[in-house]
Amino acid sequence: MPKIIDLFAGAGGLSLGAARAGFEVSAAVELDTFALETHINNFPKTTHISEDVSELTAERLLLLAGLHPGELDGIIGGPPCQGFSHMGKRQVDDTRNNLFGHFFRLVSETRPGFFLAENVPGILDEKYRAVLNSAFSQLADDYVVLPPIKVQANLYGAPTTRTRIFFFGYDPKKINSTFAPEDFAPLDDVELTVVKRALTG
Repeated sequence: MPKIIDLFAGAGGLSLGAARAGFEVSAAVELDTFALETHINNFPKTTHISEDVSELTAERLLLLAGLHPGELDGIIGGPPCQGFSHMGKRQVDDTRNNLFGHFFRLVSETRPGFFLAENVPGILDEKYRAVLNSAFSQLADDYVVLPPIKVQANLYGAPTTRTRIFFFGYDPKKINSTFAPEDFAPLDDVELTVVKRALTG
């Protein structure tokens, strides 16, 4: 079973998607105590790491996850979005914005077969271009990086119109497939789930 690590794991939304897709969530990194406790309840077999991602090295991350170099298939995660969100102050110098770059630093240092990072649409605003460029500049040239993928949750069957941006890339030397943005589009036969049906079953 392919192994992934979930950074900024929260309660485990991305972990759940990865597990349902057939991945083993080898480790989850989360600082928030309440979110971590929820993740532990949801994924009791996963190794849980309560450490600051900005201070984690690849060597320590893999050690804590029980993985040797080369055994990690993917890194997923949702770096903090508060500094990018239209609901917040949207300050370019918000220190939490730097965590987006640390996600890609760890991708660069651990060299998994693929990565998937999630954030709010505001991260694509022009004012954050330097943040994105700095993050992606850390990736090795081996990685094929797709254009940002916009995902509107209700089009995939979830009872919410929440929209998120996904950043996906892969190393073709390790992943024996090619990908394009349209591969992530919702299926034509997805039935929209209204809130009433979601609550009443």
